[in-house]
Amino acid sequence: MESGLPGEPASPPPEAPTDTGRLRAALRGRCPRCRDGKIFAGILKMNERCPSCALLFEREPGYFTGAMVVSYTLGVPLLALLIGVAWFGLRLPVEWALLAADLAFLVFVPAVFRWSRVLWIHFDRTVDPER
Repeated sequence: MESGLPGEPASPPPEAPTDTGRLRAALRGRCPRCRDGKIFAGILKMNERCPSCALLFEREPGYFTGAMVVSYTLGVPLLALLIGVAWFGLRLPVEWALLAADLAFLVFVPAVFRWSRVLWIHFDRTVDPER
């Protein structure tokens, strides 16, 4: 594209979204479209729309049901790791290891909740960006 004024260089073409940029946006909890606006307004409070590009995060009622699958996928290995640490590392009886792991897992619940929603939004927008 040319600027229209003689002697001025042409502006560079717009950058195409890259997978690296998408991954960086997901890791930072940013919008999958503009990669600038924050998905979460607080620890557990989500923005309804992107503050930068106004993308509606929840496409339809029940949209975050898919995020429950992601949450399960993140939570089960984490809980298994905590059980292993309590049972094998701390040598607790199995009942106490399960209880200790469950209580320790409560600390990670907000992070698992946030990550599951962010990853779900990014996955969904990658698979079906225009809907």
